[in-house]
Amino acid sequence: MGNAIAVLGSGSDVGKSLVAAGLCRLFKNEGLDVAPFKAQNMANQAGVTPDGLEMPRAQILQALACGLDPHVDMGPVLMKPVTPTGAQIILLGKALGAMEAREYFGHTARFEAIAFQALDRLMARHRVIVLEGAGSPVELNLMARDFVNLKAARHAGAGLVLVVDIHKGGVFAQAKGTLDLLPAQDRARVLGLVVNRFKGDAALFEDGIPMLEDLCSVPVLAVLPWMEHALDEEDRPIRIPVDQPPAPGKLNVGAILSPRVANTEDLAPLLAEPDLHLTWITDPALARRQDLLILPGSKATLGDLAHHGATGMAEAVRAAHAGGAWVLGLCGGYQMLGETLEDPLGGEGGPSRWQGLGLLPLDTRFATAKTTEDRSYTSLWPEPGHGLHGYEIHQGQSLARGGQPLVAEGGGELGLWAARAVGAYLHGLLQSDGWRSAFLNQVRRDRGLPAQQPQAADPLELRIRRWADHVRDHLRPGAWARLLDQVSQREP
Repeated sequence: MGNAIAVLGSGSDVGKSLVAAGLCRLFKNEGLDVAPFKAQNMANQAGVTPDGLEMPRAQILQALACGLDPHVDMGPVLMKPVTPTGAQIILLGKALGAMEAREYFGHTARFEAIAFQALDRLMARHRVIVLEGAGSPVELNLMARDFVNLKAARHAGAGLVLVVDIHKGGVFAQAKGTLDLLPAQDRARVLGLVVNRFKGDAALFEDGIPMLEDLCSVPVLAVLPWMEHALDEEDRPIRIPVDQPPAPGKLNVGAILSPRVANTEDLAPLLAEPDLHLTWITDPALARRQDLLILPGSKATLGDLAHHGATGMAEAVRAAHAGGAWVLGLCGGYQMLGETLEDPLGGEGGPSRWQGLGLLPLDTRFATAKTTEDRSYTSLWPEPGHGLHGYEIHQGQSLARGGQPLVAEGGGELGLWAARAVGAYLHGLLQSDGWRSAFLNQVRRDRGLPAQQPQAADPLELRIRRWADHVRDHLRPGAWARLLDQVSQREP
């Protein structure tokens, strides 16, 4: 075995990425030089490295948990779904183009070689590697071309940690079935199980732990209670309620949920506002009852805009705005707020031309060039002088035909506001406590609610530390020693 741990799962969305992030921080706290890795990621939650390259947000989170700047070697292959059978392929931070699934599977040997070269570079630079798997490692029809799970773990000589999700039910079958289907060479390297997302009184599962250990012949390393962590998750948008009715006396904010919604970490700072009621919106009738509607980012802006038109959501957003609600668009949502969107090359997976919501005097055209930059700006509105920092990641370019610039460094190509409609390309706009407070107070005053003092959003570092402490506090006796022994096989 090498100085590596592979966090695998009994299926998708069982919490692998966050368990891996927690272990990354706990190893860092031990003074170990640790780095994350995932050979291939399928997600629309992406971000930008300090050198302007695109990579999965799950591995960005894990890098920060390690105390490292994100690097594309940590997430070398990224697939961003655009259509039900196609995705944009990002290799080592740069867009390769769109591929249908059949075409992609015909090139997996090439992608595997690129991924394992990146893993070799990481292993040469860092003492400990925490790998994350994808889906289940024992999808028998996929195992020959799956280089994310067992092949990557073997390449690194990693011990295996299996994450099972008790909230889904069937935890004994999840664990036993997965372990029984592992090839013998991999089954022998299993360090133990992590039972994730336990809701309720954990004491009620105490008798289940020895049953699970006896059934699977491996220890249970941890039983992790459910926690509202407000951290990025690869497989889902940020966890907030869906279609909750407005709360009396609150600032009611609805985020429009679309099929290809992306970069939903942008909403996390809103959780710091004590008077704010935040919900995802899929019901057009509820959209009309909000004080503020937010259109987050999208990997397929035109496809999602067409979806909003077909479901009645587009008309509901226009009606809410006409009735006095504010609307904020971020990245793809900003593009949707404009007058027209053109995609002559078809890269957005929707129609070649579409009418926008018409709330901002803005025209957007999509091309092959992609903007991926870490950016800082200074606000002009709603108050001048607020420092804004985040990243841009978008394919379209926008031109304004009116309105007022949002930032001092540019016009509509960066951000714009006009008549209760606001938009910007900057992911992280709401992270600025001063800007967020000034903007929300504009909405509050306009909706007859009292202004509030600026609130400090929990910084990402605090959320990472809180999650790692949660993992540490729920490790079973002997589990940490077992994990540390695994990553102490090779001298630095």
